[in-house]
Amino acid sequence: MPYEQTSSKTIPYPVDQVFQAAKVTVASMGGKILKEDEEKGILHAQMDKKLFGDYLGDRSKLEIQFTDEGKESTNVSILAYPLDAVGQKLMFGARKGVVETIIKTFYEELEKHLKKNFPSE
Repeated sequence: MPYEQTSSKTIPYPVDQVFQAAKVTVASMGGKILKEDEEKGILHAQMDKKLFGDYLGDRSKLEIQFTDEGKESTNVSILAYPLDAVGQKLMFGARKGVVETIIKTFYEELEKHLKKNFPSE
């Protein structure tokens, strides 16, 4: 699928803190959580066409997997793709750069929320 984007990043916080911060991040970005299972480390979210008041043009879905890496670090893996008006995977006509912008912003906001809510000692 040409519109699917994958990304992975290791975050230096425990998995439970990263999971909670990710839920706050989705809400702060104007998205809604479609599925969550903290025990399995799964969070699926649908993001709106707008991001912090800027019109992006396409809705996006994030399928996020959280994996405990030990030593208080978590691997965050994201599969993201654009959605059509009824919430199905968009197979053609997606706007360029929307999914990449959502992923980049998600990581930035996640790190902000972690630093704010779980400051290092």
